[in-house]
Amino acid sequence: MKLNFLSFSLVATIILSVLIIIPFWKPILWGIVLAIVFVPVKVYVQKFVKSDLWASLIVLFIMLILILLPFVFLIGISSSQINSILEFSKKAIAEYSNFNLPFFGFVKVYTANINAQIMDFLTKNAISIFSYTYKTITDLIFALLVSFYIIKDKDKFLNYIESFIQDKKTFEKLKQTIKLSLKATLIGGVIIALIQGILCAVGFLIVGISGFFIWIGLGAIVSFVPVVGTALLWAPASLYFLITGSYIKGLFLLVWGGVFVGSVDNYIRPLLIGSYMSIHPLVLFFSIMGGIVFFGLIGIFVGPIIVSLADAVLNVYKKEKIS
Repeated sequence: MKLNFLSFSLVATIILSVLIIIPFWKPILWGIVLAIVFVPVKVYVQKFVKSDLWASLIVLFIMLILILLPFVFLIGISSSQINSILEFSKKAIAEYSNFNLPFFGFVKVYTANINAQIMDFLTKNAISIFSYTYKTITDLIFALLVSFYIIKDKDKFLNYIESFIQDKKTFEKLKQTIKLSLKATLIGGVIIALIQGILCAVGFLIVGISGFFIWIGLGAIVSFVPVVGTALLWAPASLYFLITGSYIKGLFLLVWGGVFVGSVDNYIRPLLIGSYMSIHPLVLFFSIMGGIVFFGLIGIFVGPIIVSLADAVLNVYKKEKIS
């Protein structure tokens, strides 16, 4: 009777704890990812600052700078570049609408007075924009808070988790798998996205499209879109130049985007990720896509980690069965 009550209490408290934590699962996951990434930074900082607390606070400050600096930089240089991008977009839409395509005709009418449309949108959606901004800021604060405490009390967390696992070798293997998976997805995701953004911006700069830094940011963002990726940017621009008679610029962008920008995703990404992970590229591809569908943007990191952990557990199980 006592054992049944204890089992019931254990299950009930675990379920209630999960229900309490579920509303914050995204910032918690982001916090864990940030902590794993920045733990080596703390190790380096502690060569000069021995205190766990102060070393963790310094790492937290570094994280804040790295997260906020790109946004501050983009805001500082973007105002004039956004205007030139809008002008180019309006010219492109005007050219497309000459072909009597209904969609582009609608877009042309809608963008005729773009400033008024933007103000109207902001007025009608002010509450939604405010709530989304508030949620984003609070999620960022929670993620940083989680990462701070994981970095500060890393050994306590690991010892607690390890206390539930009898096989210490398996635990070490799982830890190493998580580290390698995250390192691979960071290299294969963030760095590749940045490279593709830069290549897109360079291609646009060569053909005379201004807004270099804006295109870097947009190129990096759309590189995460499945299948099409950066083609969302360079394909319409190439089509615009071909329609307006600038055949050299149009063909150049087509080759530049399809060969140079595309090759980064098709060839360099698998090479970088393959050097850290033993998972087949096809499995890796679906783990990233499935992760994005199920978890959102954080799925880029979580998907491969889960699949890598499953692969590691299966290998351990297979070895135990053989032995």
